[in-house]
Amino acid sequence: MPLGGGSYGVVLKATRGGRSYAIKAIINEGNESSEDLIMRFNLESEILSRVNHPRIPGFVEAFSQASVHYLVQEYIEGLPLSYLVQNGHRFTEAEVKGIIYQLLVILKALHNPRLPKNAVIHRDLRLSNLMLNGDNLYLIDFGMARFIDSGQCPQCLDPLQKKFVPVHHLKDNYATVKDAPAQRHIPGPHTYQLLRREISPRSDLFGVGVVAVDMFTSWVVDEMLFEKRWDEVLPLSEPFKKFIKKLLSREGFTTSAEALEYLSAIKKS
Repeated sequence: MPLGGGSYGVVLKATRGGRSYAIKAIINEGNESSEDLIMRFNLESEILSRVNHPRIPGFVEAFSQASVHYLVQEYIEGLPLSYLVQNGHRFTEAEVKGIIYQLLVILKALHNPRLPKNAVIHRDLRLSNLMLNGDNLYLIDFGMARFIDSGQCPQCLDPLQKKFVPVHHLKDNYATVKDAPAQRHIPGPHTYQLLRREISPRSDLFGVGVVAVDMFTSWVVDEMLFEKRWDEVLPLSEPFKKFIKKLLSREGFTTSAEALEYLSAIKKS
């Protein structure tokens, strides 16, 4: 899987002593300095070592060997949401609400841990980084994550600052449904670039909105509809559309707790 910055990672499953582990091997393709790669590897390791949540695979260890860097975590059985959508599974609105609720619960714990210095923004919420095991949702891959407190890693480079350079001349138009599976331009390219790279809860809340729209893309079978706005095409209730729009807006929710409260109210309706 591409990691950006001239490196890539391969995730392997290994078994030892009757237990299974997921091993992420990070390899430098030569376009990134060894120092920068090691710094990013160490940051991801540090973040994972501080995260303690039952829906995030537990950190086991990190080590390097022959210029390859390895992150070892608990192995979680299940399938990524991307696999399910790409293979034609159609999530109902109730199912999506339940999954988004679980995701917001995870984010609330990440953004507001017992020790404030451990607060983390994931910044890479997408279908492929969300695993379903039965009815339980798991969040994986913290390669783009950052501590909210910049003092925790003041020298760390941020690949998203280079990837999402502000493009001030772009109009912030609403996305069409065809943009959603590619994780692009929801609700518009300028907003997408601003919020994806932001190190604040707003970045993850925006990502939640992207995930919500993407989970419905397998509903669209008429290609002519792909040119229309997602909220004109997807057969969702008006309260849930309003909720997603608030997630995708720069003037929407500011905390995961606020979004959870709103979703809890419309889940009952």
